[in-house]
Amino acid sequence: MKYLKWLLLLPVAAFPYVYFAGIQFDLPVSPWSLIWAGWLAGLAGAVPVVLTRKRWTARELALADLLIKLVHIPAYVVWFVLGVAMILFLGPLIAFVMDAMAILLSGLVGLAAVLRCRAEGRLTRKAAVIHGVLQFIFCADVFSAVWVYRKSKEVIST
Repeated sequence: MKYLKWLLLLPVAAFPYVYFAGIQFDLPVSPWSLIWAGWLAGLAGAVPVVLTRKRWTARELALADLLIKLVHIPAYVVWFVLGVAMILFLGPLIAFVMDAMAILLSGLVGLAAVLRCRAEGRLTRKAAVIHGVLQFIFCADVFSAVWVYRKSKEVIST
C-alpha cells in the first residue's frame, strides 16, 4: 500500500511515448487525440501528487522527479530528431507541443518536490524559488532535479 502512490506517476512518465505507442499499434485515432488523452492522463497523475505532497517525503518526491526527467530524455531526443527530419511537415509543431506538454507534467512533480523540500527545511526560500522555476525550463529541469534530489537528504539551518 505504501508504494501505491507511485502509480500516479506512471502516466506522467509515459506521456512522451503515447504517440509512438499509437503508431506502433496502429490505433484508429488521430495523433492529436492520442496526445491530448495521454496528457490528460498525465495531468490526472501529476495534480494529485502536487496536492498531496505532504504524504510524500521530500526525498521521495525528489527521486520521483529525477526518475521522470530521466525517463523523458530519450523521448525528447526522438522528438527533436523527428522534428528536424520532418521540418517541411508538421514534425516541428508536434515535437514542440509534445515537449512543452511533457515539461509541464514533469515540472509539476518537480515543483511538488521543491515545495516539499522547502517545507522540510532542505532548501532555502531563494533556492526553492529558483528551482521551482527551473523545473519548467527545458534542459535546466534535469540539472535542477539532480540538485534538488541531492539536497533532499540535507537539512539546512536558517
